[in-house]
Amino acid sequence: MSSTFTSPIRIFVRNNPSNDGTIAPDNTGVSSATQQVTFSGVAAAGAITTYQVGSPSTADSIVLPAGSLISNIRLFETTAPSAFTGLVITVAVAGTTVGTITPTTTGGVISVSFTATATAAALLANVGTSDVTVTFTVGATSGVTGTLAGTFDVSYVPRNNDGSIAPYGSGYTNS
Repeated sequence: MSSTFTSPIRIFVRNNPSNDGTIAPDNTGVSSATQQVTFSGVAAAGAITTYQVGSPSTADSIVLPAGSLISNIRLFETTAPSAFTGLVITVAVAGTTVGTITPTTTGGVISVSFTATATAAALLANVGTSDVTVTFTVGATSGVTGTLAGTFDVSYVPRNNDGSIAPYGSGYTNS
């Protein structure tokens, strides 16, 4: 079962502490969302082909809505090579590198190491006025024994395409 909402989804307290019927101040934030894709068989440099979760033969990408703020990117490394040199995954949003993920020989959950630049920070804070694709690429690597497989998870806050989080359609106002 699924439900469909329009973004951004604001989370409000509908009543204030005095319980006098007025809506509480807008101080509670917005909801987060995630998208996941799976991959397998990575043992060499190049773009990683990703697939729909639960369908290892249907290619799929993570496409974030315009205006989104990216809060985290993780690798759930479910299959780890027993040895490798290099094997760093570059994460790009709309073609701009925003960080790297370094897999291990033991697997686990590994968060991105974000690039410490103003350009990357600005893109993470607002992906822009168009939807964007998140891509994953392995750079130069050697001595890979086995393959890498897992799930990429991108956590983000869906917002209006201009990056604002002004709610609409709830019908409730303070007046």
